[in-house]
Amino acid sequence: MHPKGQGMKSEKEQSNLLLQKILKVVGIVIGALIIGAAVFFVFKLRSDAKDVLREAKNTRMALQSADIEMYAQHKTVFNPANPNGLEEDVPRLVEQIYKPQGIYKITSYNVKNHEVTGMTYENGHFFVVFEKKAGAEYWDVDYHMNVYHFDDAVKD
Repeated sequence: MHPKGQGMKSEKEQSNLLLQKILKVVGIVIGALIIGAAVFFVFKLRSDAKDVLREAKNTRMALQSADIEMYAQHKTVFNPANPNGLEEDVPRLVEQIYKPQGIYKITSYNVKNHEVTGMTYENGHFFVVFEKKAGAEYWDVDYHMNVYHFDDAVKD
């Protein structure tokens, strides 16, 4: 026989050790799931951002093609008097070439080179900004998340 406290552990101590091991395994599994979900969402967000960037680039190419057609009529795709910066027939011409999934606006245009030098493209929560400066092109893709909305409208 073993004296108390030496050799064999009581049933209560064994169940406590088993419970601690189970909790440790559950904690590791939950931690791995959280890390895996975070990594998945980061890659999913990057993948979706690249898709929206491709849509914006395709829209710009369609605008350039439409501008060639407008040039034959001594016009351009850009009309700063309109809120979206587009001449009246341009959306129809663009849709013949490429059907954008989002909303696009021309923000700047180089009349001398007949070239779109600035535009925005919005699809879902993604917002793409294009700028061309000194021959270099810059594309920024942002993700917008509405954090809070306050409506102060008076209801009757």
